[in-house]
Amino acid sequence: MKTGGSGGANTNASGKPFEECFRPTGTRVIGGKVFEYIDQDNFVEHMKELKDPQWEHKKKPDGAFVSEDKKTVFIIECKHQIVSGSVDEKLRAGPCLLTEYNQLYPTVDNIYMMFIVNEWWFGRQRKYQIPIAFNEKFGIPVFFAKQIGSAWKIHIQKNVNKWTIYPAHYGVDEEAIFEWMKQRVLQSS
Repeated sequence: MKTGGSGGANTNASGKPFEECFRPTGTRVIGGKVFEYIDQDNFVEHMKELKDPQWEHKKKPDGAFVSEDKKTVFIIECKHQIVSGSVDEKLRAGPCLLTEYNQLYPTVDNIYMMFIVNEWWFGRQRKYQIPIAFNEKFGIPVFFAKQIGSAWKIHIQKNVNKWTIYPAHYGVDEEAIFEWMKQRVLQSS
């Protein structure tokens, strides 16, 4: 998200804490298969032997669940937005990102992708209904993280003398996410 010319600094200030709304650890059995949660910093290393060597670039999702046999991968992209900017545009790129992951990792049989977005921004503006429906058409669900508690944060855009109050903490329906994942695993078995 670029506001006030800071770009990545603002993204990390609000986006990194948001990613904590869904941060499982360790392994989990999903649809009868064992999966390990891999965070953004370890994904490239974990998947390196499966990557097509013709591609030089590396994709680092916010998180992923990778099956023990590395034949099924769930890509997790968390997008937090508090003012207009580039993050909301990334929601429109889901099918392209999914295609890119499939080309980068051609030996992985099943790659699925999901978005987790903050309801406070994406859920209250009608314009996001179109990209959300578009993603879902390609099998990419969008899960809404909702405000938890009553704490708020303030974001100040110095260059336009504008401030925005937004929720400090979010939670997402993990049961719904794991149920969606289980259905994908069972369908691909």
